[in-house]
Amino acid sequence: MKRIAFLVCLILLFFSGQAQQNSRFAVVELFTSEGCSSCPAADKILSEISKESRQKNQEVYCLAYHVDYWNKLGWKDPYSKFQFTRRQENYSRVLPSKELYTPQMIVNGTTELIGSKKEKALSAISLALNKKPELEFDLKLDSLVADTAFISWKISKSDKNYVLQLALNQSGLSSKIDKGENAGKTLTHDHVVRAFTAVNNPGFSGQIKFLLKDKDPGFQSEIIGFIQRKQNYSILAAGRITLL
Repeated sequence: MKRIAFLVCLILLFFSGQAQQNSRFAVVELFTSEGCSSCPAADKILSEISKESRQKNQEVYCLAYHVDYWNKLGWKDPYSKFQFTRRQENYSRVLPSKELYTPQMIVNGTTELIGSKKEKALSAISLALNKKPELEFDLKLDSLVADTAFISWKISKSDKNYVLQLALNQSGLSSKIDKGENAGKTLTHDHVVRAFTAVNNPGFSGQIKFLLKDKDPGFQSEIIGFIQRKQNYSILAAGRITLL
């Protein structure tokens, strides 16, 4: 009996350690466009990073924001929003390079690189996964009514400079491009951000109504939530809600 109890303790310790390790995370944000000839390669890399991280049981959260400043060059990206361009502009004010381009990848709000450079992306993700999260963060889907998700959260620390960011993303989307730099191609996309909202000073807990009206039925969907500092955009914690 003592031997069995000892083995049970070892198993519990093992899974406890795994849970603690998996709480380490990387939020990978890609700014992209269907009008950009160098973006399809970055889109593919983001999909590969997502698939490989899931196989390794790593908490890597991928988001693809389609910006709108390429739309005037011949092809209007159906997934683009000025809101995403503004988010990229905000990053350009705090990141060292001060640059705005596609494909641009940002890891945990602090490390910026060209989105088509997979090895550099993997290196940045590895560094992020080796850092212990500053906060405990719990994200929960309370209910889903029509095109509205009722989402609640709990955070281990409250700070007026924190922002809770929520992003609905979908995978398996595609477009047949008729104009612009990618004319004649059919592009496929994963983790395309369809809706994005923020909660300033989220406190220790709360609930929000998150509108999902841009969600296309029949595609793999999830909501990524993360806590970000207002001043430098560093990301402190993240979580995922998988939708049917």
